Amino acid sequence: MPKQFRKAGELPPCAHCGQPARKTTGEEIYLNHPDLADRIMYACDPCKAYVGAHKTNGAALGRPANAELRKARQALHDRMFDPLWENAPETGGYTPEDQVARKRIQNAARARCYGFLGARMNLAPEHVHIAEFDIEQCREAWRLLKGVTYPQIRDWSKAHKRAADKGEAA
Repeated sequence: MPKQFRKAGELPPCAHCGQPARKTTGEEIYLNHPDLADRIMYACDPCKAYVGAHKTNGAALGRPANAELRKARQALHDRMFDPLWENAPETGGYTPEDQVARKRIQNAARARCYGFLGARMNLAPEHVHIAEFDIEQCREAWRLLKGVTYPQIRDWSKAHKRAADKGEAA
């Protein structure tokens, strides 16, 4: 995610109109979820778009999205992207000795998956985050990840690193 949207208190631009969102709370956004009432949110009124914020610092978790884009981002995460890195300990042939090792493998796998996706989408690393994507980028990411396995991403990552170490393009 671009660093300018990760800072606490900065208003993220709407993914639809580009205007800065206003800061609000979950009490306004999630009318039927009192458990989310205190949650910091950012909303774009004309587009009916919103996004949540980090619990710790209030920084936006991405760019505000309308219902269609939120659904597309969620599907991309749930059905394509997250299974790649979450299942890396099993699909990558690792044998983590404990939960700490498993989490370490998953964190490295997540970074590799985002690197792979960014390279395929020709995006700078700071712009590769699903919460930043518009609907067309979600569709493109879906096409690019369809049929890809974590071992393929790991192999790509190793080749990319070797090429970078030699000063070549991967």
